[in-house]
Amino acid sequence: MKNNNLDSVLQFGEGQFIEFKESLDKTISKEIVAFANASGGIIYLGITDVGVIKGISITNRLKSEIQDIARNCDPSLSVSLGVVENVLLIEIKEGVNKPYFCSEGFFMRMGANSQKMRRDEI
Repeated sequence: MKNNNLDSVLQFGEGQFIEFKESLDKTISKEIVAFANASGGIIYLGITDVGVIKGISITNRLKSEIQDIARNCDPSLSVSLGVVENVLLIEIKEGVNKPYFCSEGFFMRMGANSQKMRRDEI
């Protein structure tokens, strides 16, 4: 992805297929399973919720930690990582073994939010 594509993503903002995260935090696993339980999506790590690029220090340790989080979902997930400037892109494909679970529970991407799934939705 080129910088001009990143600009267009910022114009559209968060939605069904896009999530902005300023930094890696404990909610990343719920976002990953939410996208896998829906139609997939991309998490932009290094961008605030209002669409301001703050950037993030992209290290092998950070990439490894994200891969570990995805692997620890149940069932295990594989994510693709990419870099645009100092923003890390985490691409999650729609899962084929739904529903996916993380330590916080079952989540589904609904619009611009990741919602905890109720028992009848699971």
